[in-house]
Amino acid sequence: MPNLTINTKSLILLWAFAESGIGGILHGLKLPFTGIFVGGIAVICIALLGFYGEKNKNTILKALAIVLMVKLTVSPHSPWQAYVAVIFQGYLGHLIFRNTRYFSIKTIIFSTICLLESAVQKILISLLIYGVTFFKAIDASAQSIGKSFGFDGEGSLVFLIFGLYVLLYLIVGIVIGIWVPSIPKQVFELAQIMPELSGGKDVQNSIFKKQGKSVFIGFFVLAFILMVINFIVPSMKLTELIFIFLRAVIVSLGLIFILGPIFLHFIRRFSKGLSIEKKLLNEVLDEIPLFTDRAFQVLHWVNSEYRGWTKIKNMVLGLLVVGQTKNETVVHE
Repeated sequence: MPNLTINTKSLILLWAFAESGIGGILHGLKLPFTGIFVGGIAVICIALLGFYGEKNKNTILKALAIVLMVKLTVSPHSPWQAYVAVIFQGYLGHLIFRNTRYFSIKTIIFSTICLLESAVQKILISLLIYGVTFFKAIDASAQSIGKSFGFDGEGSLVFLIFGLYVLLYLIVGIVIGIWVPSIPKQVFELAQIMPELSGGKDVQNSIFKKQGKSVFIGFFVLAFILMVINFIVPSMKLTELIFIFLRAVIVSLGLIFILGPIFLHFIRRFSKGLSIEKKLLNEVLDEIPLFTDRAFQVLHWVNSEYRGWTKIKNMVLGLLVVGQTKNETVVHE
């Protein structure tokens, strides 16, 4: 790790921002896999907190408490699964980064596990909502289409897609883990060339509306898919397809309106039991709106200057730059 330091408050601020207000940034970057970006930023913040907070063994846990409280305050309607991921990442980071020995190896292990957990969680939730019958229907439709083109493959399309999905998260986890130790130096270098930023815009927190809207759009998409399956695979009974649709609706609404509030109740109780530095929590809450505006300024800059992977990389580095206190972007120790 280079002999540079990033202040820990900026890492907590960025982690909290990623978990509560980054939706507009993701839309601006036009990223297809938002979980990778949010999870990646969380991994980076936790790993660097572990490195710079080595003298205080509870640095990551204290940061986790603040991030949870900010998330509950700023974006209370986030799905409960997101809180599971945050707690998992925080506690895993606390266990792994108790010291900085073998830091480069630890970052790869930590990043890989966190990204895999995110991918597996999404697959399990999909299986819970739609059931195995739905995915068997997808496979049957794929095989029927394949036979019409002369293919006799008996493989599972769903298994292939899930496998590629997990593989993608695995690769990204390894890449992020390799990248983390060089981030402080790259932050310092980017700070030297980043201009005075302008062109930001305020963000309205409409997570609940977006979530509700996306759920109902999802029901319409599911109904359309089931209609297509009924056309492609006439052997499937209409009652089975109706059961799949009703199951998805009931389970989805149950997860959102029953399990969600119960889980959030326990999260609030859990957060109150953690050691929270109230002064730092208030500072982070106060700085979130300004940080959000500056994050959009960074987005405007990277969209005009970079393309592809370098745009994503410099977006993350730029967020670390603007998160530093005043003009002390990166300090030599």
